[in-house]
Amino acid sequence: MTGSLSFDRAAEYYDATRVTDPATLGSIVRLLGEHVAGEGPVLEIGVGTGQLAMPLAATGVRVTGLDLSSAMMAKLIEKSGGISPIPLVLGDATAMPFGDRVFAGAYARWVLHLISAWQTVLRELDRVVAGDGAIAIEPGGESGVFRDVFLRFHEILGEVALPPGLYPIRRGEQLDEAMGEIGWRLDHVEALEYTAQVPLATFFDEIPDRRFSWTWNVPGDALAAATGEVRAWAAERFDLDAPQPAVATRWRVYRRV
Repeated sequence: MTGSLSFDRAAEYYDATRVTDPATLGSIVRLLGEHVAGEGPVLEIGVGTGQLAMPLAATGVRVTGLDLSSAMMAKLIEKSGGISPIPLVLGDATAMPFGDRVFAGAYARWVLHLISAWQTVLRELDRVVAGDGAIAIEPGGESGVFRDVFLRFHEILGEVALPPGLYPIRRGEQLDEAMGEIGWRLDHVEALEYTAQVPLATFFDEIPDRRFSWTWNVPGDALAAATGEVRAWAAERFDLDAPQPAVATRWRVYRRV
């Protein structure tokens, strides 16, 4: 039994709900090209539908994609016209099917909160990345009004509303500590603001469809009741129809000590 959460159920709507605007996407591709790409292949953990891997590979970087979800990778292949532009491997990041030191670098975005044994993933990355390689991780997390709303959901629903891996608040600090324990230091941090903005009303409207992974383990009645309560709570404090800045992406690049 794997401790990693598969995104099979999200394959059909993932790209529609996890859009990265062109300017920010270009900045991420540049960041990965400058800090992670090397002479050898580069590994993406949780390659999904290829939102990052495809544009990065288009710049000439030799990307290999690993994912637990065959449905997500099928979307990548579909978007590519039936043939993947990169090698794809179906597997769990906690037990990677690769030899030691075979990648020049590795990166992951919005993955470690989905894996209960996320520290094991870090040790696996340490094993498969070359000695002079770099690891870049964007751990995600909640900020702004979305942070306040999530904390209210957590207060009402308890542990069932938590992801299995990294906690949604202060993920960067959790990650830095864990990487330090296996001999990696924080070398670079880059904060990128998305230009897209999302009203809280849209966020609440999408919860019944379980578009967010933290909702997947919450019983239907409990989720509906909590959503009504939190929506009313938020309406007293925020303008639900006002576009809110999307969560900033904060990439953290690590190198061996």
